[in-house]
Amino acid sequence: MPDLLSHLIIGLILGEIFNIRKKSLVVLGAIAPDILSKIPLLYFYIGIPPPISFTPFHTPFMWLLLSILIAPLFKHDKLKTIIFINMGTMSHFLSDLTMKHFTVVGTRLFYPITNANYTFNLIWPEQSFYILIGSLLVYLFIRIIKKNISIPSKLRFW
Repeated sequence: MPDLLSHLIIGLILGEIFNIRKKSLVVLGAIAPDILSKIPLLYFYIGIPPPISFTPFHTPFMWLLLSILIAPLFKHDKLKTIIFINMGTMSHFLSDLTMKHFTVVGTRLFYPITNANYTFNLIWPEQSFYILIGSLLVYLFIRIIKKNISIPSKLRFW
């Protein structure tokens, strides 16, 4: 599911389901793998070769390492920051698993151990707007239900 908006909304859904007040960390984790993997496009438009390959940044292992490195940049609890960012990245990679591809492309779930690509072959890239519409409806449904039901502050994770 290459659509950034779909990843963003799925991150918001996770934040609502787990009652996370700082949903921005989950959303950051949900959209950041695609943003960093698009950096070579800047080099392409400038006309110079990229200095490094950004492909490994689209793997769960690299995002675990990156979340540990960037956690001190936030004023929140470091462990919770790492957990929330990785919650978003795992939702990103799980939603990427649903994509169909014409070539042998998929998600590298176990990157340092193997370069194997995994996919469930469920959705074509041009059908990702269905996921966007469905996830937006789910998010709105959750928000409406939570507005009508009061949740004690002790049940919040942040």
